[in-house]
Amino acid sequence: MELPTSWQNLCSVVTTIALLILAPPVAQTVCAQSQVLGTSREEAEIRGATLDFYIALNRALQGDLDPLNAVWSHRPDVSNLSAVGGRSVGWTEVHANFPYMVRLYPGGRIVPRDIMVVPGRDMGYSVCTETGRLRSAEGPMVIFNQRATNIFRLEEGKWKLIHHHADSNSTDSSGTTDGSYR
Repeated sequence: MELPTSWQNLCSVVTTIALLILAPPVAQTVCAQSQVLGTSREEAEIRGATLDFYIALNRALQGDLDPLNAVWSHRPDVSNLSAVGGRSVGWTEVHANFPYMVRLYPGGRIVPRDIMVVPGRDMGYSVCTETGRLRSAEGPMVIFNQRATNIFRLEEGKWKLIHHHADSNSTDSSGTTDGSYR
């Protein structure tokens, strides 16, 4: 038996009103649950920025520096602490070391593993293990495993890298006895 059109219209109106009333609490519950589960929008964006950094880093190791230039902030407060030592402060210094890295490790590959993200409203960071293979211009291929921290700042709607720190872990490296990549 089919309901009269007026009843169908009434049911549609009641359903629509019920959905409008229930939608905000349901949406808030879903958002709260996603934040508890670690899937906030900021976390997803910082995770994406982290992955973009490693894609750009690998492109740089193949000789294309443009993607690496794009993921970094160009402000004077950026910094880079390399696993092989040294500290670069300010965009000019950080940027100046990119061609040196390409010459030092031609054809290398670095992959982030076990990425953990800590989001914030306009700053956040990721920590991970960088694994890969690097060939020194003077030596053999080196397989490595090192800890890394990446700090990002929201600049004009995009997460930009403001600090990278890689810390060599001598117990997980091979190719040299001291865990360095020289």
